Amino acid sequence: MTKYCRDQAREELWLMMGGGLLTGVGSSVPFVGAFLFQGGLTVVQAIIVTRIAKIYNVNIVAAGGAGALAAAIMAMGGGQFFCRIGGRIAGFVPIVGQFVQPAIGAAAVKGFGEAAIIYFEKMHPNKIYNPK
Repeated sequence: MTKYCRDQAREELWLMMGGGLLTGVGSSVPFVGAFLFQGGLTVVQAIIVTRIAKIYNVNIVAAGGAGALAAAIMAMGGGQFFCRIGGRIAGFVPIVGQFVQPAIGAAAVKGFGEAAIIYFEKMHPNKIYNPK
C-alpha cells in the first residue's frame, strides 16, 4: 500500500505532541516554569522539523538549515505567537498553569508540526514515504 510522507509525518506528529505535553507538565513550577516551558518547546519544535525532514528524506542543511526552520515558524504565524503568550501567562498562575500548560504545549507542537509538514509538502508534493 502506498503511503505518502505527509501521512507518515502526521502519524508521528501525534507521538511528538507528547513532547509538548511533557514540556508543559515539566514546567509546572510556578514562575520559573513559564520560562522553562518556552525553552523546552523550542527544543521540541527543532526536533520536529528534523524528524519531518527525515521522513521526506531531505537533508535539512541542504534545504536551508536554519532557513527551513525559520520558514516553518513563519508559516505558523500568529497562532504560534499567541500560543506561546498563553503558555507564559498560564505558567504564572500556580494551579491553572499545571493543567493548561500541557494542553497548550501539545497544541503548539501540533500546529508547528502541521506548518512544517505543509512546508515540506510544498517542496516535495505527494512524495511516497520510503522508510530506511
